[in-house]
Amino acid sequence: MVFTTAIGFFTSLYASEKVVISVVTEEWRPFNYTNEKGDIVGRSTAKVKAILDSLNYDYHIRSYPWTRAMDKAKRNENTLIYSIFRTPEREASYQWVCPLIAPVKVYLFHLSKRTDINLASLEDAKQYTTSVGRQARSHEFLLNQGFKEGVNLDVTADPDAEMRTFLAGRVDFLVQTEWEMSESLKASKLNYEAVTRSIEVTSLNERQACMAFSRNTDKRIVAEVQQALEEYNAKYGLQ
Repeated sequence: MVFTTAIGFFTSLYASEKVVISVVTEEWRPFNYTNEKGDIVGRSTAKVKAILDSLNYDYHIRSYPWTRAMDKAKRNENTLIYSIFRTPEREASYQWVCPLIAPVKVYLFHLSKRTDINLASLEDAKQYTTSVGRQARSHEFLLNQGFKEGVNLDVTADPDAEMRTFLAGRVDFLVQTEWEMSESLKASKLNYEAVTRSIEVTSLNERQACMAFSRNTDKRIVAEVQQALEEYNAKYGLQ
């Protein structure tokens, strides 16, 4: 009876101390996005779930506008954000768990009807206007390359607004992966031929996409997730 009581006590104690991970992300197809049923899915999501499940963590995943997701992951304890690119500007704000996915190629796209556009380099794009999401890796990268908000950068916190502005011809370029662009055009009932891929943003493509924890998350949790990620990548490869 005493033994049973002790077991019950320690079980209750463990349950009361069990950590719940708050996971935040954004809408970025095909890696993390909300499907028709309202579930957050995607290639990165499946991997994050597999890793957290392997550690028997309790967690919940929610999708937010990117700036809000980043803010939550900076401020809140036991909070994990993905897929987030590791950049010098973000380095000190999080505890990093890398790499989550293989490098993703990103391009500048323009409308095919814009026959006046012909880029040879990223520097040439400064004479035009490019739409970017606020605090997205493309936003940070282009600022570092000498682009200026209100001059040749149109910045928005709404990913859908980027596409609307682009299709309406109010900006010249959109920075996206080929998959993103394809899905965005489908949603607008347009064919892929409506756009032209201008140039690959090669320096931007070298950044690692990762998971990251808030600075005030227990380092043991971060270390466990890093180890589980490395084991997953070793078994299945980095995709």
